[in-house]
Amino acid sequence: MATTIEQPSRDADRTKAAILFAAQQIFAEKGFAEAGVRDITALAGVNPSLVSRYFGGKLKLFEAALDAALDPRLMTDLPKENFGKLIVARFADEGDRVSPLPMMFRAAGDSEARAITARLLRDRVFEPLQIWFGGEVAAVKAARFMMVSLGFFAYRDQLPLAEFAGPIEPSLRAWLESEFQAIVDD
Repeated sequence: MATTIEQPSRDADRTKAAILFAAQQIFAEKGFAEAGVRDITALAGVNPSLVSRYFGGKLKLFEAALDAALDPRLMTDLPKENFGKLIVARFADEGDRVSPLPMMFRAAGDSEARAITARLLRDRVFEPLQIWFGGEVAAVKAARFMMVSLGFFAYRDQLPLAEFAGPIEPSLRAWLESEFQAIVDD
């Protein structure tokens, strides 16, 4: 009896996860304005009506997809004493996680999606980093972290430089590790 009660919930969770992952991919590829609910649901292999049912529409789906991609624990669960080395490894060697940067860049043309992006960046990245850094200059450290990170992801994902294709050139990697560590140590 318990299996039949749990099954619909597990199916709904899998369906929502498939929609979110497909939305992340489509919003990253096409941007908010060009992405269609039908594109997303076709990739997820589900009925388009499920977007409204589970998320309330395209804008709310964008918010949920970006929110899921912005996981502050990717940064704040690392020890401060080895942060530079570990964050570069996490950024450079990440697996199949969809980068939020293309979604954010391509949302800039839509005022509602841009407002969601700005709010989520503050709530999900800046503020958790500020708390994690702590101290009088925590906001400055969080801003520095975001600027260096943006540069890395912009030149790896959006305006690709050969030095970021595949393994990062060792001296460049060492410099990047040092810059991230300096943000923590200063």
